[in-house]
Amino acid sequence: MGQRKRRADGLLERKRTIDGKVVHFYGHTLAEVEQKIDDYKAELAERETNGELFETVYDDWMKLRRTQVKPSTLECSTAACAHTRAEWAGYRMREITPTRIAAWYQRLGDKGYAKGTVRNHNDVLSSVFRHWIVYFGGDFNPVPYVDVPRNLSTKVRTPPTEEQLAAVRAHPEGFGFVAWLLMYTGIRLGEAMALQWWDVDFEAGLLHITKSVWWDKGHPVVTIPKTKNSVRDVPILTVLRPLLLERQGAPTDYVCSGRAAPLTASEYRRQWAAYWRSLGYAPPRGAGAWNAEVSAHQFRHGMASILYEAGVGEMEAQRILGHASITTTHEIYTHLRQAQLAAATNRLNSFLASESQSDSKS
Repeated sequence: MGQRKRRADGLLERKRTIDGKVVHFYGHTLAEVEQKIDDYKAELAERETNGELFETVYDDWMKLRRTQVKPSTLECSTAACAHTRAEWAGYRMREITPTRIAAWYQRLGDKGYAKGTVRNHNDVLSSVFRHWIVYFGGDFNPVPYVDVPRNLSTKVRTPPTEEQLAAVRAHPEGFGFVAWLLMYTGIRLGEAMALQWWDVDFEAGLLHITKSVWWDKGHPVVTIPKTKNSVRDVPILTVLRPLLLERQGAPTDYVCSGRAAPLTASEYRRQWAAYWRSLGYAPPRGAGAWNAEVSAHQFRHGMASILYEAGVGEMEAQRILGHASITTTHEIYTHLRQAQLAAATNRLNSFLASESQSDSKS
């Protein structure tokens, strides 16, 4: 029997030693305290059989994760994390079987999630299981035994249209300089914002990409790039070189802001939207005044198209674009090949249709 006593606040306290651990239970009545002891023992038994509740492990994993990754990385995975927690809350870790995971992936696909998005959910779930093994004494990670379905769509962002690209080429002035920089390098927006003039090596004809900017509540924070492949040298194309020379500033100045500090989030968004409005491209209906029809990231895919059209191989394109995996580059190139094939098929069908009409008239 455990010791019990009435506390000054009126609660009854009972101390029990369970599995070598001293545990305190509180309640207004002895029956309430006894019920809590029974519930605690039942939870221990359930945990011994099926493991901890998923949400318990997930919350502990997220607490640690917040200390290990950049806020910008956390922000990028917010949706996948929230969906994963919501899906498996209430399950115990050993109840999450490969069969259940495979069914979940298929449900995500049925809802229209692209293959890359499902992979993000896969990565979150696997990371939580690894955390369970390391910090809770778990014994199995079922995620590697489940393949992401192959029949899911592959989401590839579209580059700017030829009309939009032509408008940018004709207007490099003002904030068009940033559009040119993105268009002819394929660097990420954060990498462009972090670029300083001492990173621009005119003699070697290279941009040294060694850092990136993310915005913390709108304020720029300079940090290391997202992956090791992001640290790279990007060639300065002949078409871009005169514009860079014209804008060249002090070595420590930031290329896009023209001063000793990067642009804030509001400065960037306002100037980017104003530039596109000046070209006649209004923001989408219902969008805020600072939104633009074309995103900076679309130029990254535009550069991928240029590399493909120029016959640059996938390995070289991966190095220039800084993709963490060759798979990303391959998927973009595959999409471009499919688009070319579709366009060629349409031209061939139109040609044959016109030939058929000519024959019928004759």
